[in-house]
Amino acid sequence: MIEAVHKQLMSELDRAGRADTVFVISGVLFNILVLFVNWAQASSVANGRGNLMIYLLFTAGSLLVSCTSLLALRNSRRICTDLHAALQKIYTDSNVAQYLPPGLSELGSRRFFLSFLVVGGTGTLAILIPALQMAA
Repeated sequence: MIEAVHKQLMSELDRAGRADTVFVISGVLFNILVLFVNWAQASSVANGRGNLMIYLLFTAGSLLVSCTSLLALRNSRRICTDLHAALQKIYTDSNVAQYLPPGLSELGSRRFFLSFLVVGGTGTLAILIPALQMAA
């Protein structure tokens, strides 16, 4: 029975990792698209030729996608922490915990922090750079 529980926990960890990858890549790619579109729109709007509504819609889209990605990452971090604790308990009860590398959970926390930084950073840049271009 322990093997089935272990398999299920590992499956959930794998699923969480794949979901994180999807949200990070989607967030970053969308924010880069928004950066380029809004940068072009900001230049046009500043010269009186662009469409402010397109600029605002893409900005709102960037906020929505970034916030959704960050919330999904936060939720995934909580799930992974709980799963790691359950796996640690199984390994301790089975007397194999000493074979786990020390600081394994710290690496996961660092990965989540970097994912937050990448998605949040590209979202911030996608909004600030065109806004500064329009203001100039």
